[in-house]
Amino acid sequence: MATTLSRHSSFPYSAFGVRLERRLVSAALVAFAWLMQAPASRSQVTAEFHRTLTVSSTQPVMLDVEVSDGDLQIFYGRDGQVSISAVARTSNGTRLDDTFFSRTLAVDQRENHLSVLNTPNAAYPEAGITVLYRIDVPYRTELTSRLTHGRQSISGIMGPVKAAVGSGDIKADYIAKGVHAEVENGNLDIQVIGERVEAKARSGSISCTRVLQGVSAETEDGDITLMVVGPSRALVKKGHGRIDVGGARGSLTGSTAEGDLHVKAVPHDDWQLSSASGNVRLEFPPAAKLELEALTTTGEFQIDRDDMAKPGPDLHQFEQTLNGGGKRVAVHTGSGKIVIR
Repeated sequence: MATTLSRHSSFPYSAFGVRLERRLVSAALVAFAWLMQAPASRSQVTAEFHRTLTVSSTQPVMLDVEVSDGDLQIFYGRDGQVSISAVARTSNGTRLDDTFFSRTLAVDQRENHLSVLNTPNAAYPEAGITVLYRIDVPYRTELTSRLTHGRQSISGIMGPVKAAVGSGDIKADYIAKGVHAEVENGNLDIQVIGERVEAKARSGSISCTRVLQGVSAETEDGDITLMVVGPSRALVKKGHGRIDVGGARGSLTGSTAEGDLHVKAVPHDDWQLSSASGNVRLEFPPAAKLELEALTTTGEFQIDRDDMAKPGPDLHQFEQTLNGGGKRVAVHTGSGKIVIR
C-alpha cells in the first residue's frame, strides 16, 4: 500500500512546502485546462498537407520547389516515390482550415519532373503564418529550390543542387554532385559535397567542409571558412569579415577587405593571398616546401619559424625559399601584419 505524507508525519512540512503544494495544484489545473482546449486551438491555428507521388526508379527525379515563408527540408527518403508534407501555423489569429493548402500550394507531376509551388492567397495573409515543408525524395534527385524567407536544409541526394534564399540560411550536406547556393541575407553551411561548390552571400557567412573538388565562395560582408577543400577561391568584398582555411588541397586565392586571413595547410599548388588592411597569418608544417613572396605596404612581418630568416624592422618586402622550394605562395597586405609560423 502506498504511504501518504501528511502534515502530521515525520516529514517536515514547512511554509515552503505549503506554497509548493499550492503551486503544483495550480500548475496541474492550468495544464488540464490547456489540454481540454488544445484540440479546438490546434484546429484554428494549424493546417496539414500530405501527398505521396510515385516516380520511376530508372530515371532521376527533377524537383523544382518555390515557396515563400517557412522552413524547407529536402531529404533522401525512398526510391520510387516522393513524399510531400507541410504543416502551417499562425500566430496572428488567422483561422486555418482544411482548404488552406489547396488554395496556397500547387503540386504538379509530369512523369519524373515535379514542381511544388507556393501561391499566395489574399484570404491568408503571409504575415504571421509559418510553414514547415518536408519533401522526401529518391537518392537520384536533381533539385532547384527557392525560398523567400526562412531556412533550407538539403541532405543525402545525388544532385546537382541549386538553392536560393532571400532572407535566411541554407544547410546542404552529403550531396554527390555539385552545389550552387546563394542567399541575400543569411548564412551558408555546406559539407561533404562530391563536386564543386559555388557559394554566394550578399550579407552573411559561408562555411564549407570536405569539398575535395573545390569551392568558389564570395560574400559582400561576412566570414568565410573552408576546411579540407580542393582548388578554391574565397572573396570578402567589404567590412571586417575574415577568411579561415584549413587543409587546402589545391590552388588557393583569398582576398579580404578589412578582415584577417588565416591559412593552415601544406601548399599543394600556388596560393595568392591578400588583404587590404587586415592581417595575414600562415601556418606551415616543418617540412613544407614552398617559395614565399611577401609584401606589406605599411605593416610589418612576424616570423615565428627557426628555419626562416627574419627581415629587418624597416623591410616591407621579402622572398624566402623553404625546404628547397616548391609551390609559390604570394602574400600581400596594405597596412596589416604578415605572420609566418
